[in-house]
Amino acid sequence: MITRRTIRIFIALILVSSLWLFITQTCTYATLKLTDIPALRHLPEKYSGNEIVVITIDVKPFLPYGARIIEKVPDGWDLVGANPPLTEQPFRNTYVWKIPEKGEMLNAIRYAVRVPQGNKSRKEFTGYIDIGKRTRLTISGDRHIWSD
Repeated sequence: MITRRTIRIFIALILVSSLWLFITQTCTYATLKLTDIPALRHLPEKYSGNEIVVITIDVKPFLPYGARIIEKVPDGWDLVGANPPLTEQPFRNTYVWKIPEKGEMLNAIRYAVRVPQGNKSRKEFTGYIDIGKRTRLTISGDRHIWSD
């Protein structure tokens, strides 16, 4: 004899399996190996006060659409230009670029910052890539730049 409880369980199983099918058909999965470097920063060797410094970040093409590349520059260093243009600036000295939709490639980010006058010490650049809400990858490569 089929009870109401059996029917409810059967319906719940159908709903769960339908939801699982929907999720697996609409989500894009990316796999990263530990040897993969998602982005690599290149800094000039030295800087001087009141000059413009150009930084390049090489971006690997496997990053999924919507991933955010977030870069923090030393305090007081102001952005004067970026290619591609940045998407947002959530905090002072923090800049964000988003990976574009399929069909568009983002292989590199080049941006320029103005160094304040009288700045003479080792400075640090930090950055990471947010993929969704649960994955954060660190930008590799150069992190420090020294004054003349």
